[in-house]
This record gives sequence, C-alpha cells and structure tokens, in this order.
Amino acid sequence: MHHSRSAWLCVALVCLTTTAQAGDKYRFEEPVDDTRVFGVGTRIDINGKTQPSPKDQPLALVASAALSYRERRLLGPGTDAESFRSVRDYEQTLTEIDAGGQKSSVQLADSLKLMVAQGRADGVELYSLGGTLTSNELDLLRSPADSLALMALLPTKEVEIGDKWLVPTWAFQMLTAMDAVVKGELACTLVSVEKQIAKIKLDGKLEGAALSAVSEITVNGYFEYDLTQKCISHCDFTQVEKRGLGPVVPAFEFTARVRLLRKPAQLPGRLSEKKNIDLAANEPKPSVRFLRFESPWNIGFEYPRYWHLWKIHDRAAIFRLIDEGNFVAQCDLAPLNQAKPGEHLAEAVFVRDIQTAMGERIKSMGTGEVISTADRRFIYRISATGAEGERQLTWIFYLIADHTGRQASLSVTVDTALVETLANREREFVNNLRFGPAPVSPTARTTSR
Repeated sequence: MHHSRSAWLCVALVCLTTTAQAGDKYRFEEPVDDTRVFGVGTRIDINGKTQPSPKDQPLALVASAALSYRERRLLGPGTDAESFRSVRDYEQTLTEIDAGGQKSSVQLADSLKLMVAQGRADGVELYSLGGTLTSNELDLLRSPADSLALMALLPTKEVEIGDKWLVPTWAFQMLTAMDAVVKGELACTLVSVEKQIAKIKLDGKLEGAALSAVSEITVNGYFEYDLTQKCISHCDFTQVEKRGLGPVVPAFEFTARVRLLRKPAQLPGRLSEKKNIDLAANEPKPSVRFLRFESPWNIGFEYPRYWHLWKIHDRAAIFRLIDEGNFVAQCDLAPLNQAKPGEHLAEAVFVRDIQTAMGERIKSMGTGEVISTADRRFIYRISATGAEGERQLTWIFYLIADHTGRQASLSVTVDTALVETLANREREFVNNLRFGPAPVSPTARTTSR
C-alpha cells in the first residue's frame, strides 16, 4: 500500500508540473544572442491553378518541396523585420512542380548551400555565401512560414492561456512575402500549455500587392513553443492566396500547407566555424544579392533582384523591372548569328534591322555611340522615341559582341515619362553580360515567374 500511494503521489506531482494552471503566465522569446544551432525540416504542399494570361485556360498547379537545414540566429542590421537574420546550411533542397502536366524539379548545388536569411518587410531575403543564385534556385528556397519569420510572431510580453495578441503588420508581411499592405491583421492566441509545450493558434487575412499584382491572403494554423528548450519547435500552417495577373507573375489561386519541425541540432556542422559566422554577420557587397542568369545560348550575366525574369524561349529572354511595386521597363535579350572572329554586325545594318522591325512606331532615332570597354567587347548603343497607341515610348538598343564573333542584342522598352526612373539600369545587364562557349545544339525552353 505504501508503494502504491508513493506512485500515486508521483503521478500527481508530474501532473502539477506539466499541466498549465489558471492564471499562469508565460514568456515566449528567442533572444538574438542565442548561439545555438537548430535543425529545421520543412514540407510544403501546394495545390491550385494558374493562368498565364487572360486568353489562356487555367492550368492545374501541384507542387511539393522538402527543405532541411541547420540555422543559427544572428544580429540583424536594422529594426523590425531587419532585426531578424540567420545563417543556414541547407542539407536537403528539392522541389517538384506540375503545371498543367508540365513537370519540373529543382535542386540546389552543394556549393550554394551556405546561406544568409535576412528579414525584410516583403519577405525573408536569401542569398548564398558560395555564389549567386538563379531565379529558379531562389524560388526553390522560398517558403511561407519561414522559420526566421515565425520568430517575429512571438508576443513581446508575458501571456496566459486564452490571451490574444496582434502581430505587427511588418511581421505578417515577412511571413507571407507581401510587398505592400492595404489592410489586414494576424492574431495569435495561446490555446494550451501541456508537458511544457505551448500551442499557439494563428489566424489572419491580408490584402495588398506582391510583385505589382493584387493579392489576397488568408492564413490559419498553429505553432508550438517548447518551454524547456525555449524555442519554436513545430508549425502547421496553411496559406490560401488569390493573386491577380501582374507584370512579372501569372494570375493564380492556391492553397499551401507548411509543416515545420525544429529542434537544437546535435551537430552544428559548418555553423560552428567562426569564419562562416563572421562572413554571414557582415553586410555583403550589393553584388552578393544579385541573381545569376544562364541562357540556352551560353550568354549569361548577374543582375539585381528588382529585375525579374519574365519569360525565356528559344530566341529571347525577357526581363521586367519592378521599382517600389511599380512596373517600369522591359528588357529583351536575344542571341545574334555568329560573326567571324574579331568582327561583328555593322552598326548601320543593326540600325536598319531595328527600323525594319519597329516600323512606324519609331518617330525619331538618336545618335548611336560606341561604348568603350576594357575586356575586348564591342558595345554599340542607340535610342529611339515613338508611340504604341496612346503610349509614348522610348526604346534603347544595344549590340554586344566579343572578340570571338559571338554577339547579342539587348532592347529596352520604357514609357518616356519613366526614363528617369529607369536611370540607365539596363546597363547592369550590358556591363555584366558574358559569352560562354558556343552551344552545340541550342535547347528551347519556356518558363515564367
């Protein structure tokens, strides 16, 4: 009887220490000076439909992604969203996409897996410490309910069961990667604390814009905070988004479910190395955040992220510039026929070809100029003004060739009123453009973002 009573008392004591009592208050925080390394595993499943243009029939969209990485928190360079920064070492990165029966998959090269995640009001910005990413590689890593963004949902003061708090707008934006907010709010509620695990429900709606496209987002789900480990340990999150057609993205409707597990890592791996921590903690050069473009014709360059790859097919790649949420300009890149080594298309022929292709849209042409370079490339630039319907437009054309005779054309279309906003940013393509070895058999492909 003595042993039975002792066992009963032990069970009662355990219940008292693991079950929340009315009025108990809890503090949930992840301090920036926490140097622990966490292991994070994320599964994303997306179902919906996409419509590239109003003339196209909607296409079924199914995608899944599996991501796992080690992560260590760092001090961010600013306040609010920009106070959140981490360094990550990705292990598994795989995305499979089926859009209207067209299947594709993306994986990240090993050389790029050491990354920095930086909080921004329009989402978590990711860049690699091992080189620049392509737009497809960047899309592979983006996820709703990113582990860094989840930390911004924690309350700033003690709470008890049943308490509700509203998340700052910038934190809701960072969680869902919205550029601008018209209205909306995200509420979190502490619903239970059992066995030192706090369960927090989240529910919210946001209306605004992403990549200059009108968007409506609804989110719900929950996340858990481990009071023993003092960290967010689990999340089950659903985001439903309806986005209109934009200048760089198709219209789509989808439901994304994100399931995330997180715990202190047994082995910190490369995140225990001081050189990697120091490199990630420092503000990088702007070029580190550039994206890398690789074409089927072995013409490539690196470019800032406000340029977005819109389409690419067998004879052209089209980029569009979004500046502060507004569409500014379009840039078309196309390969030209190979010339003899040391030669290029004559400037007069280039101008004549432009006039033939543009026809009556051009009202006047400027004076062409040859831009000097230090790398044996030939660059010729000429501009024109005119109209398409009611739109007053300016076009800027470039002929670019290297000493082997490989050459390409680059043309920019911009509303004349926005020429100053463009501010010669097409030069970022021109200055960085490089020709690789001539492809044996060019491969046609079409993608859109």
